[in-house]
This record gives sequence, C-alpha cells and structure tokens, in this order.
Amino acid sequence: MNNKIFIPAAIVIIGILIAGAVIYTNNFKSPEPNQEEILSSEQAGQKLIDFINNNILQNQTAASLIETVEENGIYKVKFNVEGEELEWRITKNGNFVFPQVIDLKEYESLPEPAEETGKAAGDFSISNDEICLEDGKPIVYFFGSQTCPHCQWEHPVAQEVMAKFGDYISFHNNMDSEADMDIFQKYSTGGIPTLVLGCKYYRVGSGENAGKDQEMADLTELVCDLTDNQPAEICQ
Repeated sequence: MNNKIFIPAAIVIIGILIAGAVIYTNNFKSPEPNQEEILSSEQAGQKLIDFINNNILQNQTAASLIETVEENGIYKVKFNVEGEELEWRITKNGNFVFPQVIDLKEYESLPEPAEETGKAAGDFSISNDEICLEDGKPIVYFFGSQTCPHCQWEHPVAQEVMAKFGDYISFHNNMDSEADMDIFQKYSTGGIPTLVLGCKYYRVGSGENAGKDQEMADLTELVCDLTDNQPAEICQ
C-alpha cells in the first residue's frame, strides 16, 4: 500500500468542530426577533457574535466583531478569535448561521477526474489522456509539502531521477506550491505526495515501501516511455 497523507477537507475553528453547514440559531437560548423582522447589518453581526460567545466558546475565549456586509442576499460577518480572522454568514432574519459556504461555481469548473485504464510499474495508474507537453517536452509534476514525511522521502528521489533527463522533460517541482492545481485536482484524490508523469501515469503516495533503488528504477522506466527512450544512456 502506498504511503500518503490526506489533506483535511473539514474546517476546524479554534479547536471546535461544527457539525453541519447550517446552524439554526433558534435551537439555542438567545433573544430572538420576530421571524419576519429583517435585521440591520449591525444587529445581525452582533447576534452572530453573541451566538458564538454564548453557545460555542462559552467564556473560554471571546469572538469580537470586525465588520458585517451584505453579500448575495445574506450577511457576511468577519470576526476575530484569538488573533485569527474568520468569516461566517447569517441570514437577514438572524435565524440561520452558515459556518462554511460552498461556491458551486468552483465545483462546476473542476476538471473531470482521470480515468484509470490500468496499472504500471511502481503502482502508478495509467490514464487514457494525451501526453501533456510543454515546449514539446513531457511534463512531470510533483506535488508535496515539507510537513508531509512521505513527501520528504519521495521528493529527493524524484528530483534525482528527473535531473537525469535534463532538457528531455519539463519538471514542475511543486513542493510547497499551489501551482498546477488543475492537474492536482484531476489526478489526485487529495493526498500527497502526488506524481503525475506526462498526464499518462499518476500516483498518490510514495514509493518508500519498495525502497529507493526500486522507486528510482520505476520512475526511470515510466519517464523513458514518455521520452521515446531518451537520453539513451539512461533509458537502456
């Protein structure tokens, strides 16, 4: 099994997990306006702050209001908790709070995930996508973070292999970088490290279980396939 670390998708706010994307404020003990009443931005912002302080933080610390603005028919409330600036939403009648907002347009623009058509050396998946090129050279993508121990193992191995190919490939070394996120979203499940070789081979996870020598051999074999076995001294 590949070694990998998954990037968390849940939002953690000052150590308190909020279950669900919508909170009905009437379920908590706080003064409520008439259901038909529309709150001013100042009233809505203060109601949200009171709700957080009274029902979530409960005197352990305190949230302070920064500003409240109208956005898409609801109020966006910026507030501060222990130096961290956060944004929640609240309806104009003050009855519903949204700790997290999902932008559907972002999801509509996400690329279709790659379709696996087989397996290759090093437990890489094979896609039926065309080989992605930059200046006529296959592109190799590495995605990882220094905070990920499996990335720390894989990164120097990948660098060493890709250096042998020189100008025969274009190496996008995205360690601690948010570049090429469209490629990451298409070929990764959200885990790191992720390697994408020419958009033909892809893998989430490191090759450390196989060991450095085997991982280098597997990477070399796959990249040689992309470069038509060039350079000859590497792709024997």
